[in-house]
Amino acid sequence: MATDGLIGINSIAQKFQNVKNALGEAFAASLESAKWTLWHGHADDALTKLAVLRDNVSEEAQRSKLTGLYEYIHRNQAYIVSYEAREQANTTYTSQVAESHVDALINARHKRTQKMQWTREGAHHVLQISAMMASDAWESKGQAEVLSALGAVA
Repeated sequence: MATDGLIGINSIAQKFQNVKNALGEAFAASLESAKWTLWHGHADDALTKLAVLRDNVSEEAQRSKLTGLYEYIHRNQAYIVSYEAREQANTTYTSQVAESHVDALINARHKRTQKMQWTREGAHHVLQISAMMASDAWESKGQAEVLSALGAVA
C-alpha cells in the first residue's frame, strides 16, 4: 500500500530482503548501504550502488535478482521519497499502521468460522469507505455519495 501515491516503505524493504536472501550475507553490507541511500532521498546514488554490486556478482541467478531490484527502483523512482525528510517534517512516511489495519479487517471478515463473510468486491467497497474516513475525505467526498446511493436503493 502506498501513501499519497508513493511507494510504501514496506514494499521496498521486502524487495531488498528478497535480494539479500538470494545473495547471502557476503553482500548484505552493500545492499544495506544502497537501501540507506534510497531512504535518504538519493535514488540515483542507490541505483549506482546496485549497478556496481550487480557488475561484481558472477552468479547469474544473483545478478538477475539485483537486476530486478534495480529495474523496480528505476521504474518507480518518481514515487520514492526521502523518508528521513518526511519524518523530520513530521509527515507520513510509512503505511505500516494502515496496512496492519487493513489486514486485520480483511482477516476478520474472511475467516471461515464467521457466519457473515465479505466477498472480495464487498471488502473492497468497505475498505474504500474506511480509508476515506481515516483520511478525512469522508465528509468532503464519500459521505454524500454513499448517502445518495443508499437513497437510490431505499
